[in-house]
Amino acid sequence: MHERILELLGKEGFHGAPRSQVATGMCFVAMEHAQGLRSLIALALANSAVGLMRIQFEALMRAAWLLYAAPEATIVKLLSPLTLDSEKAAKNLPGVNEMLEGLRKSIGGPGEGIPASAYEMLAHFKDVTWSAMNSFVHGGIHPLRRFEEGFPLPLALQILRNSNGLVTMTGMLLAVLTGNSLIASAMSRIQPDFSDCLPDLQDRESEG
Repeated sequence: MHERILELLGKEGFHGAPRSQVATGMCFVAMEHAQGLRSLIALALANSAVGLMRIQFEALMRAAWLLYAAPEATIVKLLSPLTLDSEKAAKNLPGVNEMLEGLRKSIGGPGEGIPASAYEMLAHFKDVTWSAMNSFVHGGIHPLRRFEEGFPLPLALQILRNSNGLVTMTGMLLAVLTGNSLIASAMSRIQPDFSDCLPDLQDRESEG
């Protein structure tokens, strides 16, 4: 699935506007986290993998927010070379809840808002996974019990599927950023074509 997404993107360039540039970069950060998660699962380091899934989700959320809802001043800050001053200027970026609200308000905007279906998938993913992901990231009961009792294979597979679901959303956002409707159309078929390794986002499933 991952190879197919990259194949569809191919050598297609991305829109060079500043907003698109930062959104594209954050999409590839999310893809890197997904690759790291798969590597950790392969090494039987599933507790750490769940921590990566949260930052994968946050990177995707940030990419969508940057494209559809971020103020221009934020775009300018994130395009600045990394210095102590630019780090300080960009440190107060909104959290997940604030970004979700910004995306919700952008729905139906004049050609620039996030599609309602994309917003609903992001909001649903957070609703289903957030509590457990926080526990893994902040040293809560989930990672402790998984360390003590073992990490069930079905749960590890579900983590992979959830991460893959985020990858498909990231791929779709990247397809939009190419500005090529043919690529976007082909990317929309990834989910049905690879449904066996993706979560059913309509089912409310816990991470643990």
